Amino acid sequence: MPFSSLQAVVLAAGTGTRYPELTNGIPKCLMPVGPFPMIWYPLNTLQKSGFRDATVVVLETQRTEIQQALEKTPLQLKVDFATIPVDSDYGTAESLVHIQHKIDRDIVVISCDAITNFDLEPLVAMFDQNDAAIATLFFDAEDTSPGQVPGPKSSKHDNEREMVGIHMATNRLVYMAYFSDFEETFEVSGKLLRRYGRFAMFTRYLDSHIYVMKRWIIDFLANSRHFGTIKNELLPFLVKKQLSKPKVPQETEGITSEYNVNVRDNDVFHNACDADVLRKIKGKTNKSTPGGDDIIKVYAQIVPKESLGIRVNTMTNYYVANRKILNEWDAIMGPNAPHLISPLAVNKCTQMNVCAVADGTSIDERTSLKSTSIAANCTIGTKTRISD
Repeated sequence: MPFSSLQAVVLAAGTGTRYPELTNGIPKCLMPVGPFPMIWYPLNTLQKSGFRDATVVVLETQRTEIQQALEKTPLQLKVDFATIPVDSDYGTAESLVHIQHKIDRDIVVISCDAITNFDLEPLVAMFDQNDAAIATLFFDAEDTSPGQVPGPKSSKHDNEREMVGIHMATNRLVYMAYFSDFEETFEVSGKLLRRYGRFAMFTRYLDSHIYVMKRWIIDFLANSRHFGTIKNELLPFLVKKQLSKPKVPQETEGITSEYNVNVRDNDVFHNACDADVLRKIKGKTNKSTPGGDDIIKVYAQIVPKESLGIRVNTMTNYYVANRKILNEWDAIMGPNAPHLISPLAVNKCTQMNVCAVADGTSIDERTSLKSTSIAANCTIGTKTRISD
């Protein structure tokens, strides 16, 4: 599938509620990671994967600030901004519904806090070849103990860890739940086991907030109005719906589709069945694999451990992201990697090792800097020593 047939959407309206001490007075997407604002990394991933333009969803009060920040970065991707009201408190799914008038084809959705050097082509190919409703990317969760991270320690997000079931022979995402859903044990339906026979359960993978999805999903979200987020609500719903079939209505219940199902606008099969007709015309239905003729199919791609994959959604991961960006910059960014030290910074330091320095920062003589990211417009005075 050529990338020209997909539309890229970057979600950047989040406020960073998990680390308010860092985002006070600055949009979350502009928090510095290495030499650039956080949002630059998903946009750069899209650019490297072949996209020429992207729609960026931001709060209407932050559009100008974000636009000006991106204009200072080495980004060639054309950016079209879509705004949402500052008092809306929209989730990710609700944000897509709000900008649905700008979405005219299947889309790649990526969060502003998803940082990876993984090429999106395999994920897009999986989506296209299997005619998936949605394909999602999973990161291997970082193994970082709280003792390594500065600042307050908290384990309140442990129950948000995901339990993911993948049919490894086909890469179907067949099970998805959260630790908070269970106390000591969890159950797997007999129907699921009969369908797939064997699948692998994982607890170490993290939803990347990178998805490729059909355009009809946006229509379904708009009609149902029951979904706030993609990760916590829409994705688990679609995973479960893979095992379902459209209900056959009574003749008195109204108009039916060619599948003899009730065509209520807020029924997921209403939109999916319309798309499935086209799939059959194209000959993409694959009945040779378990669930190959399902109307709704969800697939998962796992980023290899040797690739960078991290969501900067906690204080811990913000620290880890900056550390990894510094230590693995050339490997992560490739042969044409931008310089870690901005040409717009004044740097008189002669003892600098593995550091990133942003625009407008001034560093005096007789300073020592090691493994440090310095944001824009900072002043580092004489005899200052900073490490890690």
